[in-house]
Amino acid sequence: MTINTDKIQIASELLDRGLYMYYEGKSYFAALHLAGGAEEILGAYVELSGGESAFKNFQRTTVTLSKLFNEQEVTTPKMISELMNHAKNRTKHMNSKDDEYVYFDPKVEAHILLDRAVSNYYTLMSLYDLPETDLISRFNHELIELETKE
Repeated sequence: MTINTDKIQIASELLDRGLYMYYEGKSYFAALHLAGGAEEILGAYVELSGGESAFKNFQRTTVTLSKLFNEQEVTTPKMISELMNHAKNRTKHMNSKDDEYVYFDPKVEAHILLDRAVSNYYTLMSLYDLPETDLISRFNHELIELETKE
């Protein structure tokens, strides 16, 4: 039986399961991928609603700062995009025999993607009547605590 499912529901489920796995502490690669899928879909909804997704905001800001501080080398949005998607893409693609390993901390990379996904989710909460789940609230409060310690 085929049913229609709103992609925002799919993204919400991906985000919830990504947060669950992240906090469980055993499946950071899975959390990274679930967060990445949620971040992409939620970001598209933000852009469709006339806003700027967390990905685009970080990309734009990084390119702007790069131009201010690095006069000789121009950093393009595509270069930043490739860096931002590196961990996600390296875990889902294998391009050759020399591509058998990844070299990054999956917990850190999952956290980065979860951060962008949660940011997009909060942007969309009032527009789509999305609930603030316990896991989303926990993640947000931990981010606030980190920022106030710095």
